[in-house]
Amino acid sequence: MSDVPKQAKVVVIGAGIVGNCLVGHLARLGWTDMVLIDKGSLPNPGGSTGHASNFIFPTDHNKEMAMLTLASQKQYIELGMNNTCGGIEVARKPERLEEFNRRMTSAKSWGIDARLLTPAEVKELVPFINEKIVLGGFYTPSVSVVDSLQTGTLMRESAVKSGGLKILANTEVLDLEVENGAIKAVVTNKGRIEAQHVVVACGVWSPRIAAMAGASIPLTPAVHQMADVGPIDILQQSNAEVAYPIVRDMDTFCYERQTAGSMEVGSYAHRAIFMHPNDIPSIEAAALSPTELPLTQEDFDPQMEQAIELMGMLGDAEIKYAINGLLSLTPDGMPVLGETIEVKNLWSAAAVWIKEGPGIAQLVAEWMTYGYPHLCDPHSSDISRFYPHERTEHHIYARCNEHFNKTYGIVHPREQWGTQREMRRSPF
Repeated sequence: MSDVPKQAKVVVIGAGIVGNCLVGHLARLGWTDMVLIDKGSLPNPGGSTGHASNFIFPTDHNKEMAMLTLASQKQYIELGMNNTCGGIEVARKPERLEEFNRRMTSAKSWGIDARLLTPAEVKELVPFINEKIVLGGFYTPSVSVVDSLQTGTLMRESAVKSGGLKILANTEVLDLEVENGAIKAVVTNKGRIEAQHVVVACGVWSPRIAAMAGASIPLTPAVHQMADVGPIDILQQSNAEVAYPIVRDMDTFCYERQTAGSMEVGSYAHRAIFMHPNDIPSIEAAALSPTELPLTQEDFDPQMEQAIELMGMLGDAEIKYAINGLLSLTPDGMPVLGETIEVKNLWSAAAVWIKEGPGIAQLVAEWMTYGYPHLCDPHSSDISRFYPHERTEHHIYARCNEHFNKTYGIVHPREQWGTQREMRRSPF
């Protein structure tokens, strides 16, 4: 109990990629008297950061997300945690080639080096691919693999070295106290901490933690299936963690990413599988970790067959490890950032993926320090974009169910949502 400070300027809940980078950026901006809390052990407390695929494709049609991703990649490079390997998105359908032309426009607009490839050029870069079923590719040389756990450790340690951070691992948050509409304190199983600011950076647990203060963070934990397939001879012969470009098979909603002598196959093609934040297993009850659930094989089999069609060598290997990994999904696919609508000085830094994590941490740190972020305009990820009816579980699940299979989908720039229509209607 004596190790828990009685008060702090800011308490950050969650030691994943966002929480760790956030305390690092706050320290750089002069913040002291900070506390970082996580229920798990460090460096891998059991959240989505621990099982993430850790690759970065920088091109996005949304300028804000592209800027955050580029800022994140810059930080990974500065920390020595970025391994550039290149990435190719392949098309099996003519419609996807049209989308690649549009992606090329976005890449050029945001200053990202990219080019279109013929099937033969795809084959040159990835010699084990079946170019006969590929119509073309979208190649980004700067695509990279990063080490998110080590990045978090370095950022966390930099805040400790500044003298401004106290770390409380293996510490559970039991309650958030509110007084006169503002955050007052964080109650843990080891003691109570009065705080001027509290940041909820808990990933899939964020709605559960925010609810303790009467606030809402509209996201749901969602399953993303992934499997490690190997050993594979050609990959073992490369003697590298990643020697070949990462491949995103966009029309099957799958990706293939080398992990030393194996290939990680990930899928967004399966049915949307959600889990309520209150139902996530505890650290003690989880077989692997709270966010690494047993694979539902029947959902993964069709995608594995398509992966084998693209890369025949996968059919000769075995699945060594496979999970239903939990990640955060929001009704519009964007992060949920900023001061919560219901409680003053209670901040959300949730629904963030590895590719934009450090950049979002920088943005939130600037926002908390100056009242607005310098990095970029956060309007499309600002938590205040959600109206009251859009923060209900009914709306969240309906929209997330519609959105999940659009992760690798072709989305028209003016495409309208099909669910939750006519929620607000004129009396006339």
